[in-house]
Amino acid sequence: MNNKIREFIKDKGLKASDVIKETGLSKSYFYDVMNCNSIPSLTNARKISSTIGVTLDELFPNKKKGE
Repeated sequence: MNNKIREFIKDKGLKASDVIKETGLSKSYFYDVMNCNSIPSLTNARKISSTIGVTLDELFPNKKKGE
């Protein structure tokens, strides 16, 4: 799985700690998701994308077969 959480946080001038606070997710869980060590539930993915201000598709892009 690939996600762009870190990239969007940086591009939007946010801090991971602000996203953690706004979403209410634990620090360890958020960093696991951000580092692709955990797959978030749909509810948590929506919280993260909403807080960062991007769509789920932007945050968690699907690779097409053969790429």
